[in-house]
Amino acid sequence: MDCREAIYSQNMQEFFVQRAAPLAELQEMYKFDCILPLDEQYAVGYANSGLVGNVTLGFPAIYASVPKCYAIMEEASDGGEAVSSTPVLEAMGIARLNRLPYLDLSGRGVMIGFIDTGIDYTHPVFIRSDGTSRIAAIWDQTAEQGNLPQGFTFGAEYTGEELTRAIKSETPLEIVPERDENGHGTFVAGVAAGNNDRTASFSGTAPFAEIVMVKLKPAKIYLKEFYQIPQDAICFQETDIAWGVQYLIAKAAAARMPLVLCMTLGTNSGGHSGRGVLDSMLNSVADRYRMCVVTSTGNESGYGLHYRSAGTGSEYEEVELRIGEREQGFTMELWAESLNQYSVSVISPTGELIRRTPERRNHTQHMNFLFEDTKICLNYFMAEGRTGNQLILMRVTDPTSGIWRFQVYEDRAFGGGFDLWLPVHNFVTEDTYFLRSDPYVTITDPGNTSEPITIASYRAQDNAVALHSGRGFTRVGERKPDVASPGVDIYGPEAYGSFQTRSGGGVAAALTAGGCALFLEWAVVDGRQPQIRTQEIKRLMKGGAEREGLVTVSREIGYGFVNFFGMFEELRMVAGN
Repeated sequence: MDCREAIYSQNMQEFFVQRAAPLAELQEMYKFDCILPLDEQYAVGYANSGLVGNVTLGFPAIYASVPKCYAIMEEASDGGEAVSSTPVLEAMGIARLNRLPYLDLSGRGVMIGFIDTGIDYTHPVFIRSDGTSRIAAIWDQTAEQGNLPQGFTFGAEYTGEELTRAIKSETPLEIVPERDENGHGTFVAGVAAGNNDRTASFSGTAPFAEIVMVKLKPAKIYLKEFYQIPQDAICFQETDIAWGVQYLIAKAAAARMPLVLCMTLGTNSGGHSGRGVLDSMLNSVADRYRMCVVTSTGNESGYGLHYRSAGTGSEYEEVELRIGEREQGFTMELWAESLNQYSVSVISPTGELIRRTPERRNHTQHMNFLFEDTKICLNYFMAEGRTGNQLILMRVTDPTSGIWRFQVYEDRAFGGGFDLWLPVHNFVTEDTYFLRSDPYVTITDPGNTSEPITIASYRAQDNAVALHSGRGFTRVGERKPDVASPGVDIYGPEAYGSFQTRSGGGVAAALTAGGCALFLEWAVVDGRQPQIRTQEIKRLMKGGAEREGLVTVSREIGYGFVNFFGMFEELRMVAGN
């Protein structure tokens, strides 16, 4: 089958597979209709749903193979006054850098790549004074017709030259039919790298950086059904994001430019330990010279969507979950340390009990409740493939509203307890939550990944941590976030030429990505440290952060509030030593 057709077909399911054999052998082994290489380690296989049926977690569709679903990391405004560019740049130490003429940093010669909802290329903040486009390229994955990007099988690519020609015409959309229906991609690209517009009291952090945007296509219907995500939710799948990462790497290499990869998406699926497929890819990118990866903590700490075991020492621990009246279904994941074994009984709001099936390796239990007409499917993995940890994936269909009680039995314990996560708040109703929730260990993936820079968000007006900013540490205790950036009521460009305010972890990550572009200009473009990597930038960023009396690593803001002027002071101190 033609792989381009398979990528768009709602009847084709997608799976990550490790490239442990030639692609032809993998295709035959897994009975894929087609298979495409993703990078050196992974390929993506496509199988007709008529052969596979509904997604099951048996062979070959083990948990790590099924693409996860991601949301944009945006938070509703708290109603405060918009923060214009000037105080934000002051708070981040960038305005102070700009007052040093001998540095003259603006992001020139650096590429910032985004994987998001698209970009309004006609917005003035993305157009130079001579009328040319500051956007080097857009890859629209939703377009089934158009020029393919070199080395890729689907979507349409629009080059900077095409965008400039469109901008200068009276009917730009007839030349480049590209829109950002949501506006989030336009906003984050703008606050990171938009022009300095004094009339609008706006400037991006790196106003001369080159911009590349990947516009993601929506997640396939079968994946939304598998994860019980509402069909109208804005949702993207992991395979498409992974293709976007590879595209940005290729564009930076072709242009011979350093790259800042800004990740403004997140998910609660996975072990919150930075070991997923996309996590692995981002770790690899962050370890390359001349590249910097920035991601966010997300916006999940205040929604009651995480439960941490209290370690009662009794026969079982009872977890109470409130399910709202409008909830149609959701997934829930239990993760526990290696060698620990847990099993689950469930009591419905009417008192109906369905008992656990303990001490069975890698099995599926189906629970059908008589009075509620609710179905719960529990997939047990004694040693999940990528982490070696126990995972119980619970898929809840047509839940009755009320208080559900999940009795988690400790069949074998070596310490460490367990964690439970519901989906990100974008994918469940606001009245579905744990009654005894834990706001910590709520960083969304890929923010738990070790090598990228993970950004929390705070309010620049008073240095208050954003209400829902994800809190650390990771499930395995790694110290995340790294630092915090402004992310509340930030002023920036909106689609169709206007401006507005937005909040959230994605905004904080984008502002930081622009600052990283300034540093890469100093280090790589100006030739001072041409082999610098994410880890070194992160070290300087943490060292130069504003701590305000912080004496230990904070689970809310990491090593403090980001300060790019402080980075240079830290660099001077390190060089002096």
